[in-house]
Amino acid sequence: MDIQIKNLSVSFPSPKGDAKVLRNADIVLKSGKITAIVGESGSGKSILGAAVMGLLESSVRVSGEILFGNTDLLSLSEKELNSIRGERIGWIAQDPVTAMDPMMKVGKQMMEGVHFYQNGKETKADGIRQLEEFGLSDAQRVWDAYPFGLSGGMAQRVLTAMMTLPGPEWLIADEPTKGLDAFVRRQAADAFRKLREKGVGILLITHDLRLAERLSDFMAVMYAGEIIECGKTEDIFSNPLHPYTKGLFAAAPDRGMQPIRGIAPDLSRLPGGCVFASRCPAYEKNSCDEKQKMLTLVEGHSVRCIRKGGGL
Repeated sequence: MDIQIKNLSVSFPSPKGDAKVLRNADIVLKSGKITAIVGESGSGKSILGAAVMGLLESSVRVSGEILFGNTDLLSLSEKELNSIRGERIGWIAQDPVTAMDPMMKVGKQMMEGVHFYQNGKETKADGIRQLEEFGLSDAQRVWDAYPFGLSGGMAQRVLTAMMTLPGPEWLIADEPTKGLDAFVRRQAADAFRKLREKGVGILLITHDLRLAERLSDFMAVMYAGEIIECGKTEDIFSNPLHPYTKGLFAAAPDRGMQPIRGIAPDLSRLPGGCVFASRCPAYEKNSCDEKQKMLTLVEGHSVRCIRKGGGL
């Protein structure tokens, strides 16, 4: 089933005032499809994923709705969330080694997770096959290894295998190819494609624009806590509408490495109009100083720009 995120906002308390790290996010994550979330560091990508998983600290202020079917995940108790996390929605953290218990062998962690979610129906043979499916040819050795004995790429694949062994409907992957070499990145991408073929929906949080372009069906671009453009991935790459999206693409190493001028705004002291206005070469005083709303310009392709993507 789809995950519908409606008017989701997240604020962190700070000495300067609440840092509004995510504001009024609206997006539908399609079941059985891969949706990529891209943007600069600090744009709110990981916060959105953590909010869906219910992993934010109690001091953080969260409002809006996250509908999983007819269930609002934000309304659930910790016990109720635990019945969904892992079994129905898996999570791959940015740092796979620290996400695992350093004192427990990989195989035992895999089986403990399955015992928790599926009453121990899976066997060691199933776990070994799962590791092999994610490109670990020496799966028996990995099974008997401790997390600190794994390379970054191996740990990433182990965590992916671990999170998908219970057969979740959804997988949220936060920078799953971070720090991996090109060969291992291709293996990880192949693993995600296999999951999609099995009907698993994936939220892919990444800095890797090439990975997003090659792997995802849909994409959302985030800047300073807002989704500023979203639609089909092929549409956004072929016809980016927001000046920030155009600048983000132009800054990629394989697209010229032209940096975006200026810096992102202070999230505790946001401007009243467009959050990208101070960095935008297409800035117009009268229109860009107004509050921006998402505009659907063509079917399924929306942009948060009053100038309708006019630009660079």
